[in-house]
Amino acid sequence: MSSKLIKPFMLMFLLTISTQFFGLIKNIFIAKIFGVGTAVDAYNLANTYTVSITNLAIPAIIIVLIPFLTKRGSGVAEYAAINTYVSALLLGITVAVGISIGSVAVILQSQSDLSDTLTLTLSIIMILSVAQIYRVLTAVLTAFRQVENDFLTTKIATLCSTIFSGIYMVVAQDPSILLVSLSLTLSFVLEAAILLIKNRGFGFRIQFKWGNRIFHKLIRQTGPVVFNSIVFQISLLFSTTLASFLGQGYVATLGYANQILSIIQALVLVNILTLVYPSMSRIFAKKIAAGKELFIKYAIVTNMLVIPLIIGIAVIGDLFTALLFERGAFTANDTQQVTLFMTVLSVGLPGLVLRDFIYRVYFCLDDTKTPSKISVFTIIANFLLLLVLTPTFNIYAILFIPGIMNFVSAWFAYRLLEKRIGRIDIRHKLVKQQLLTLFNASVMGVVLYYLKAQFSFMPILTFLLLVVIGIAIYGILVFLTQRRFIQTLKTKGVNE
Repeated sequence: MSSKLIKPFMLMFLLTISTQFFGLIKNIFIAKIFGVGTAVDAYNLANTYTVSITNLAIPAIIIVLIPFLTKRGSGVAEYAAINTYVSALLLGITVAVGISIGSVAVILQSQSDLSDTLTLTLSIIMILSVAQIYRVLTAVLTAFRQVENDFLTTKIATLCSTIFSGIYMVVAQDPSILLVSLSLTLSFVLEAAILLIKNRGFGFRIQFKWGNRIFHKLIRQTGPVVFNSIVFQISLLFSTTLASFLGQGYVATLGYANQILSIIQALVLVNILTLVYPSMSRIFAKKIAAGKELFIKYAIVTNMLVIPLIIGIAVIGDLFTALLFERGAFTANDTQQVTLFMTVLSVGLPGLVLRDFIYRVYFCLDDTKTPSKISVFTIIANFLLLLVLTPTFNIYAILFIPGIMNFVSAWFAYRLLEKRIGRIDIRHKLVKQQLLTLFNASVMGVVLYYLKAQFSFMPILTFLLLVVIGIAIYGILVFLTQRRFIQTLKTKGVNE
């Protein structure tokens, strides 16, 4: 990583660690009080359903709005286009939320024979739906901060929001899952308020200039993104709902597993993508060759951090899960189940890294259609495979198939990208470095597996010792086998 980005990345890393820490405290209390029971199933299902509303708009903000903001001029028409585009997104999400709340209210009033779990799920949906308006507003305000190279304000706002949402769980004597949901909604209101204060005098205003030609162009680019999001959300809702029918507690177990994996994604993938995407957009607009080099560099660096974490999860993930959650209603059996789910799900993360970086290249080229087409075909394949294989493999089909499809979609996207911009990795640096990373991480994993069987200390000491030893071993192996690549990061940085 170039020296210009190291300092903001480290600050973001520390803020993200703090956010994840306070988020984990909240989840630890949820696990202790509710375990993997129906309350957590209802909470996770409702969260999945309501977030699916927001995820129709947020990808458009990331994919369409940020590149436009990095290249915009100072004309009146461009400002009007931005204002209209953002206003349309907020209006659309508000209408969708209103329809969602109204539909749920009608169901609750007209159906008196609903199960307790379904009634609870629908009640939580009504509460969390309101939060989605503020999530979209936060995403818009975040985009304006990022194009100004202000990556820290948004992280601080997220940290404050996370602390606020966890206060209720920590101080409540007899917490209710409904009030947990309400505290989460209010936390998004707080996060949006902080960003609104920071963005005073800079950003957007509510304006509707429907005839603006630049706005029409943004809408044309947004169409494929929203369509892809709709298909993806249907697939996600299908998988989650399918898991709820396969057995009680599966949705909760998936939720805990994904909470831990989200730490890796937040610390590494999201932070790096957040930092480099505006730079990639500018560089690809100037010189394709320099953009290719930047893509290869950061895809390798990201997986150099992700792959050893995956190996670590497979070897000592049970210790981590037990330290976090195993108390109260959360049993040792729950620990083993969460760790198994987490390990299987993590296998797809390197493919996710590659796919997300490749898609960002398309977006830098103002091409939102190709990634959308690839995603649609991938999601359809995922859907069909789940229908065919779930009766035989049960919950394991839901765990394995999405990860496999990450690699498949990344491969197709890469091949199509090469047809458009020419050979990307002539020296096969991308493959070679990631194979080296996998080798180094595997050696580390073997050593940790052996030492884990030998250690008989208290669990937290065992875990910390294994983490320190793992970092040392992996660091030494990287120095011995990938030192030349690390040096190129320092000496051949792209002008960003």
